[in-house]
Amino acid sequence: MAQVEGDKTRGLYVDPAGSQLRFRELADRWWAAREVELTTAAANRSRLDNHVLPMWGEWPIGRIEHLDVQAWVKRLSRRLAPETVASCHGLLSAILATAVRSRKLGANPCDGVRLPPRRRTADAGVTITRQQLLGQVLPALPRRYRAVVAAAAGAGLRWGECVGLRRRNVDLLRRELQVVEAVEVAGRVTCKLYPKSKASRRMVPLPDFVIEALAEHLAAFPAELDELVFRNERGGPLRRANFRQRVWLPALARSGLVERPKFHDLRHCYATWLISEGVPVNVVQAVMGHEQASTTLNRYTHVPADTHARVRAALNASAACSPPAAIRAAGDDR
Repeated sequence: MAQVEGDKTRGLYVDPAGSQLRFRELADRWWAAREVELTTAAANRSRLDNHVLPMWGEWPIGRIEHLDVQAWVKRLSRRLAPETVASCHGLLSAILATAVRSRKLGANPCDGVRLPPRRRTADAGVTITRQQLLGQVLPALPRRYRAVVAAAAGAGLRWGECVGLRRRNVDLLRRELQVVEAVEVAGRVTCKLYPKSKASRRMVPLPDFVIEALAEHLAAFPAELDELVFRNERGGPLRRANFRQRVWLPALARSGLVERPKFHDLRHCYATWLISEGVPVNVVQAVMGHEQASTTLNRYTHVPADTHARVRAALNASAACSPPAAIRAAGDDR
């Protein structure tokens, strides 16, 4: 009793009855108390329902041990991507952490669990050249949708930023646009008056091909200042799934590209093109709206498709790189 009273005084007491709480009940209380973005909530709800609760829902939280969690992570790793496994583990850990703070558990069994390494795989993204974009992809698109693809590739916009772009945010004279986000969840477009993060609210300079595409688009499909720039045939906002099936995939099939990028790969292309042209990483970070430069380098840059040609051109750029006459002569003697 003295030990218990001492623990209570120091705030270290763990209620044995609390450890009998079912994980599902704790998860429901945790979920009800959260306040997150719609897209984050949708992704977390899906992983919670499909991967976390089916495994742990009926377990008393006090019975969940470190080795149980490690074994679960290993099983998930056999069928899910490392990023998804890490997200599922993070949800479990966050929920159990509330039990630790509430003195229902003495420690979080998720602490120290080894996660699968996040390695870039062959399907991590397809990078195309600007020549392929301008000569194959854009001509294959219907007139109404060329500018949205040009904006994604030439300004590095996310899908939600393309969908949420309003006429007042496009300044063709100053050759720039302002990013304001729109988020799509479960087929429904929800417009926001604030961006994904503080860094996401930004001005983006526009290259010539984006200026031309936007000018042609606005001439053909005029929009009032408060209206969306990119709309479907009925004048409503674009929806990702419809765009992918009805516009993007058919256009790629017509383009003749061997490797076919996803729409989000255009953002990766944008970063890769800028880095390859020598634009400083901090500048690329700013125009892409990243909080950390490491995100720009680790996630959004790829090896350009014309890497070998670039290497050869760099080493052949000067006559000083050609073999000296003495070396050629020595080779002839041998």
